[in-house]
Amino acid sequence: MRLRFARPRLDDLPPVRLTARGWLLAGAAIVGLLVAYIAGWPALLAVSLFCGAAVAAGVVVTMLAPISIDVERRIAPDVTEPRRPVTVRLTIGGSVAAGSEWTDIVPVSLQLTGRASGRLPRLGAGLAATEAEYVVTPKRRGIATIGPLRLERTDALGVAVAMRRGGGSASLTVLPTVHELVPPGAATRADLDPDAVAVFGLTGDQRDIIAREYRAGDPMRQVDWRATAHRGELMVRSEAAAAALSTALVFDVREMIWNDPLVFEWAIECVASLVAAVDARGSTVRLATDLAGPIATDGDAALLALATVATADGNVKPADLVRRVRGEHVQVLHVVTGARGAGDLEQLPPAGQGLVGLVSVVGAVSQQVRVPRGWRVTVLDPRRPVEEAWSRA
Repeated sequence: MRLRFARPRLDDLPPVRLTARGWLLAGAAIVGLLVAYIAGWPALLAVSLFCGAAVAAGVVVTMLAPISIDVERRIAPDVTEPRRPVTVRLTIGGSVAAGSEWTDIVPVSLQLTGRASGRLPRLGAGLAATEAEYVVTPKRRGIATIGPLRLERTDALGVAVAMRRGGGSASLTVLPTVHELVPPGAATRADLDPDAVAVFGLTGDQRDIIAREYRAGDPMRQVDWRATAHRGELMVRSEAAAAALSTALVFDVREMIWNDPLVFEWAIECVASLVAAVDARGSTVRLATDLAGPIATDGDAALLALATVATADGNVKPADLVRRVRGEHVQVLHVVTGARGAGDLEQLPPAGQGLVGLVSVVGAVSQQVRVPRGWRVTVLDPRRPVEEAWSRA
């Protein structure tokens, strides 16, 4: 990105501050003028005027000096998780006098390793650009904006500093921390094809099996021996049924049900880890957190949505989100809510045939959680590690 500062208008002039030397000269000029006026000392008056003129000249020069600067900022990787180092590389070129100080603006949500500042050599036509590099480590999820570059130029006498900002900025996306966890227990359902059976292997070393009964003419290489052992009859893989496998997640983000920000962040990491676990098993993932925004339709989009999700002031209940995200190809539906939202789970629509409904309530509940037919409830303890969230489910 190229930024030019030439013939600035009055309202475009950069802010200027005096250095220690500038304040010393300005003070000497003021005191000298007073003493020269009182004592009638012409030589002191001349010296005082010279000091004042030097300060004024320094301010004018730093304000009006034309600068042309190029800044290329590369962040690798630009999508990461908390506590994972990220390298920021800068290439600074253009036209600027030697001695200018640069500082890349780094938000407080990033821990800085190294220096995001330095002194520029003289830059101009035929001169090589300067390279710089530093490392940042995200402290929490979200979107962190790095930049723009702050450039401070001092005049030749060192009495004034003008500050300009330029070079644009770059965004670093910090996803929620993903943990290796054991998702909710396996369930069995009848597939869309009445001749096929899907066994959702969501725990331990199990896997997703989409199979149907063996038919005359089916090649033996398509026999699924694990499904055969499970069913007690010869089964073959059904590719058509496998393509229909889909999992939907509903995350209740109402502010009224999350009274502890730490518990809310714990729940976000649970949902993110569940998304990653389901996505790794080849299942299509859908995520809904509100009625207005778009539904995330794959694992990557869901994790990106969870990077910036926040509690919302509203009354969008899980039942509303379930009706929105539920579709003809959704076979497993997860609902994650806080303990204060347990009373609204009675309003969930019945899971019905062909759908596995799983509800996870985060936090201790004082009474029995009531859900419609077809739903199974698990209470999660936010005091436990995320990896163990569903270990007792």
